[in-house]
Amino acid sequence: MIGLLRIFSCVTFLWVSLIPALAQPAPSKPRSPGEIAAADRIAMEKRAGCQREARALKLGYFDRRRYIKECMKR
Repeated sequence: MIGLLRIFSCVTFLWVSLIPALAQPAPSKPRSPGEIAAADRIAMEKRAGCQREARALKLGYFDRRRYIKECMKR
């Protein structure tokens, strides 16, 4: 019984200590309106390119949506 308690407490301690180490800092957000507009324009252009690629592949609706989502991650 003592062995199980010791194992459980060690696992719990390691889990609690790893949570902050695994947490990722938030990405820096654009501050000025110009930076926000530039980031928005880049995202819109990228999405439009992904949509063109999906149309060129003649994918169905759901496949096209999935393709665009994966393309935006690249």
